[in-house]
Amino acid sequence: MLNRIGEIIDPITLLAALGPLAVDLGKSLIGRFIQTDVYKPTNIGEYTQMRQTDLAMFQAMNNAGGTGTTYPWVEAVVRLMRPAVGAIVLGTWSYMMLSGQDNPAVNNFASAVGFYLFGDRTLFYAQKK
Repeated sequence: MLNRIGEIIDPITLLAALGPLAVDLGKSLIGRFIQTDVYKPTNIGEYTQMRQTDLAMFQAMNNAGGTGTTYPWVEAVVRLMRPAVGAIVLGTWSYMMLSGQDNPAVNNFASAVGFYLFGDRTLFYAQKK
């Protein structure tokens, strides 16, 4: 597949861009043609028991995943890493394009990061409608 300046797009970039769409297509096909019966509770007692079981499962998964709680500043730094790394990558791509140093590897990496930053949100909003 060719991009706008005539270079071949890396297959990893295509996978990053089209992978979520393929996964959603697979889920919808399975849901449509191989839908399993879902148990629906008949009274509030069964519903409460189902939710308690779900809560116990999520607590077990949470406890197994880490060594404990972290400090609030650590969580803030981790959450800020996504836009900071995106700004660095897209800034590098912009600088290289404006200075005339066209590099296919940087173009592919910037397109993958661009989809990571904006494509997942776009896909999320498209699914809601």
